[in-house]
Amino acid sequence: STTTSNLSAALSRLGYKVMQFGCDPKSDSTNTLRDGTYIPTVLDTLREKNTVNAHDVIFSGFNGVYCVEAGGPSPGVGCAGRGIITAVELFKQQRIFEELDLDFVIYDVLGDVVCGGFAVPIREGIAEHVFTVSSADFMAL
Repeated sequence: STTTSNLSAALSRLGYKVMQFGCDPKSDSTNTLRDGTYIPTVLDTLREKNTVNAHDVIFSGFNGVYCVEAGGPSPGVGCAGRGIITAVELFKQQRIFEELDLDFVIYDVLGDVVCGGFAVPIREGIAEHVFTVSSADFMAL
């Protein structure tokens, strides 16, 4: 998330329109772009309202970076990738990516993945490149 947020910030400073799409059930991908504040997730909002206007779950971050958190189920209950599938589908149906005329949508996907739902941005054809960022610590292995 640190690398992703720094990349989003740098691209925005270069004048690009950027959306950072947090795909971790902890919903903390965009915190550093928003002075440490959490934002409502797509899944939590859907649980409360049954329908969601995508604009209600897009928040402004550092230098105008669009911040979104997909969210996920409670730990140990269901597939966390479901949040990504649901959020991406909602944004596609409402044509948000086209409406905002984004230059970059950066999906911050956690590394300890056991669910195929995290492959949605690739499978749906909305991701052009995938980068794996790791560290040298034991947990990264």
